[in-house]
Amino acid sequence: MDVEEESFVLSFSSTSNAEFDAVIGYLQDFIMDDEFQLLQRKSMDKYYQEFEDMEENKLTYVPIFNKCMSLLEKYIEEQLLE
Repeated sequence: MDVEEESFVLSFSSTSNAEFDAVIGYLQDFIMDDEFQLLQRKSMDKYYQEFEDMEENKLTYVPIFNKCMSLLEKYIEEQLLE
């Protein structure tokens, strides 16, 4: 690899890293946001009685997981669009 190629790779890598860091920073802000925390808490309060302390997962967990994930993903998408 010559000097020009190395310079290009480093430049591209730095840009990619900066973009990745920016996205992670946004996600971190959303996750730490009080509204996001409240959404999580409401989901936990609504469904916590469905869960048992055991190694095996029950099929009833899947729809609960999907509902919670959809709600949280929607919140994150809305925040990214702002």
